[in-house]
Amino acid sequence: MKGAQIMGKNLSSPRGLRGKVAFITGASGALGSDAARALHARGVRLALLGRNTDKLESLARELGGPANALAIDMNVRNLASVEAAAKSAAEHFGGIDIVVAGAGMVTTELAENYSATGFVDDIDTNLNGVWRTIKATLPYVRESKGHICIIASLASFIHMPEMSAYSASKAGVLALANSLRLELDGSSVTVGTIHPSFFESALGDALTTSPLLNRASGNFGGLFAPIKREDVVSAIVKNIERRSRVAVLPWAFSALALVPGLGQRVIEPYLTHNLRKTAQKLSH
Repeated sequence: MKGAQIMGKNLSSPRGLRGKVAFITGASGALGSDAARALHARGVRLALLGRNTDKLESLARELGGPANALAIDMNVRNLASVEAAAKSAAEHFGGIDIVVAGAGMVTTELAENYSATGFVDDIDTNLNGVWRTIKATLPYVRESKGHICIIASLASFIHMPEMSAYSASKAGVLALANSLRLELDGSSVTVGTIHPSFFESALGDALTTSPLLNRASGNFGGLFAPIKREDVVSAIVKNIERRSRVAVLPWAFSALALVPGLGQRVIEPYLTHNLRKTAQKLSH
């Protein structure tokens, strides 16, 4: 494919990304659009995928129009839609070198109170949507020997109250990535996952409406104080440049990511303490 040049093992220099093609789902969101801008600054050509066509088209114009950035209406919950988008992007740019699987949603609710669709919608977007994205783009990424960067979450291995669907989906994303690496062994295709804590975005703002999550996190203070979105963007770019396996933000949680079960056991007393402390205050 004309634009799908082989990506080397070390792409730590911005020059290493120049001319590559990135397929970014969730590109109309705050994180996706910022990641697109950062990759554009490194000379990457962009297929911008999502359902908010007005935002996608505005971003594409900002980044120089179809030669540099192509807006494509796509729904990660529909395989035919994702496959058509991947084909359009590959035909337009000559291939796909990088996939950033960033589409996501969150519904905060007690597990017993989710509607039949509420729980399933989170799983279908956050987990099944990543699988559909991989299935549709992998033939092109195999040819370019490229990199797949999946936006997971700290929720992949630290599970909070009123986030059971989101946590389950992100834990599944991590498992999917781990299996995929084994399946791609010898192909020169690499897979990375990004695990940020809370940061400013529409999704992050939605979490502040959850009473239990607010209490467990200490009102999003201390260990769970929001991180800067630009730090998450930087982690995404570094993951792609270096073809890294895992990035955890903030760094303090990195060790827990190595042993997810232990990580949950270590952090759970902190969460429980916060819940009990605020429950006592509310009872007086």
